[in-house]
Amino acid sequence: MIASIAMRRGQTLIRLAGIWAIWLVVALITSVQTYVAGLTTGTPQPWLTAFGNGIPWYSVWALLTPLVVAVARRFADERRVAVLLAVHLGAGLAVVLLHSVLYVSLNAMIYGNAPWAPWSKDLLLLKLTGSIHVQLMIYAIIVGIVLGARAYRTLRDREIVAARLETRLAEAETAALRAQLQPHFLFNTLNAISALVPDDPVTAQRLIARLGDLLRLSIDRHRSQRSPLADELDFTDTYLAIEEARLGERLRIVRRIADEALTVAVPALLLQPLVENAVRHGIAPLVSGGTLTIEAGLAGGRLRLVVADDGKGAGEIVEGVGLGNARLRLQQLYGAGSSLEIETAPGRGFRVTIMVPR
Repeated sequence: MIASIAMRRGQTLIRLAGIWAIWLVVALITSVQTYVAGLTTGTPQPWLTAFGNGIPWYSVWALLTPLVVAVARRFADERRVAVLLAVHLGAGLAVVLLHSVLYVSLNAMIYGNAPWAPWSKDLLLLKLTGSIHVQLMIYAIIVGIVLGARAYRTLRDREIVAARLETRLAEAETAALRAQLQPHFLFNTLNAISALVPDDPVTAQRLIARLGDLLRLSIDRHRSQRSPLADELDFTDTYLAIEEARLGERLRIVRRIADEALTVAVPALLLQPLVENAVRHGIAPLVSGGTLTIEAGLAGGRLRLVVADDGKGAGEIVEGVGLGNARLRLQQLYGAGSSLEIETAPGRGFRVTIMVPR
């Protein structure tokens, strides 16, 4: 509690010091103009005199600035233009009167009762009548700065909120797509194992244990939208162990994985559905089987991931659960920074190439 109060006081002092510094710079600029104008008109005055005359004027404005800021903030949400104009016109005239009184009083404190001292009723009337437009303009500038800064912060906050909502929506949609993938994957894997139960129950039992490993890994992945490529390859290898046991020598696997690609984060459960499509639809239907190739490497600052087979291929591309969800998830997570390309032809296999940012 005490630390919080001390911190707020420190911030207030910093803001006040900043206000004084700004007005000091304004006083310096104005004094330079006055000094140069004296030289130009042939009525030069010492530099210290020019600067000293400007200090009281702008020091009072430094003193009144927090008051003007408070008024601007108090009525910042007012939407009625007539009320807003009336408030600031009244407040502006009051600030002008207060500034003139304080300025003349400050001059009297500095110069005393010397005959040449600028303290007099005439000076007060002169400031009220001769510089009221300048002071009202200064008041308006301060109010404009406060309202402009407030509008900027409001716009920035809205953009941050909108970005967060967009991120949450993308995460929710991605989670829904992953939820769709998991039962699809489980159903297909159980079908693969059930085909072995009558003829090879020992192998089927071993594959059920593998399936348990897959489910455990799947649950672990559910906690994150992305995971390292190395983890995705481990998950896919566990799935491929089941397919190798089922297809035997009909399934040949080639892996070309660059070491630097293993740590790149990719969408969780992205690779396995692509491998499953290649095995089930490209290689398994052929009596001779085929070769599955998995490649990963870096290209142009992005990860290039390829899943290809030399199976039966297809005359047309149909994006089911695996391919369709992969494309949608890439779009949700990376937008235009990712791509998914498909190459296929009857008898020439199926090739999926994915590019994701590092």
